[in-house]
Amino acid sequence: MSRDTISRGVVDALNEAPIGRFHMRVLFTAGMGFFTDAYDLFIIGVALALIKVEYHPSPFVIGLVGSTALIAALIGATVFGRIADVFGRKAIYGVEAGLMAVAAVGSALSPNLVWLIAWRFVLGIGIGGDYPVSAVIMSEYSNRKNRGRLVSMVFSMQALG
Repeated sequence: MSRDTISRGVVDALNEAPIGRFHMRVLFTAGMGFFTDAYDLFIIGVALALIKVEYHPSPFVIGLVGSTALIAALIGATVFGRIADVFGRKAIYGVEAGLMAVAAVGSALSPNLVWLIAWRFVLGIGIGGDYPVSAVIMSEYSNRKNRGRLVSMVFSMQALG
């Protein structure tokens, strides 16, 4: 039996499999990616209120602190999307999730605005990588009948974050 025949058999089996614990684990994992993406992107608005009082930054610096992660997310999505295609989405998902965790802690412990901006940039790279990889992982492991519902549930975790 050829490798292509085996691969097609696995894909067909996944497409027709009923929803089970495995699907729920993938949903939870990918959903938590979107949850943390949203939290990490939107918490800076709350933090900026405190940063303004503590550091009295210029309007330019406030804009930079608020937008750095979004700008970096564009880069992260482009870079990690391609890397995930080459090295595999599961492996890269762990890398970008680890990157986000380290950068979130670095952001929280930043001693000044320069470090905060640097860590928010790294965090944005991880967030950008998580967006396409989380969505694609859920889509790949979903069955044909429930694929739209499961992917939508992953995206809905962003609202909770």
